Amino acid sequence: MQHTLTITTSNEASVVERLLQVTRYRGYQLAGLELTPLTDRAGMQITLKVKSDKPITLLTNQLAKLYDVQQLALASADVAVLRA
Repeated sequence: MQHTLTITTSNEASVVERLLQVTRYRGYQLAGLELTPLTDRAGMQITLKVKSDKPITLLTNQLAKLYDVQQLALASADVAVLRA
């Protein structure tokens, strides 16, 4: 099953690396990645597409714990997971 996550983060070079490390470590396959800087350049919006038969909450719970993640929304499921 494919899932799409929309993540708002601070604009740091290491953020993308950490997101991908957690994704790989949790056993999700990367299906797409899009980075868009926010208008104030202080942050960026990341659209992350992953594939796995595992429950997506295993990944979203870990990504939400990352320090640089400001907001996380699951776009491909019935229930949205948010962190403000």
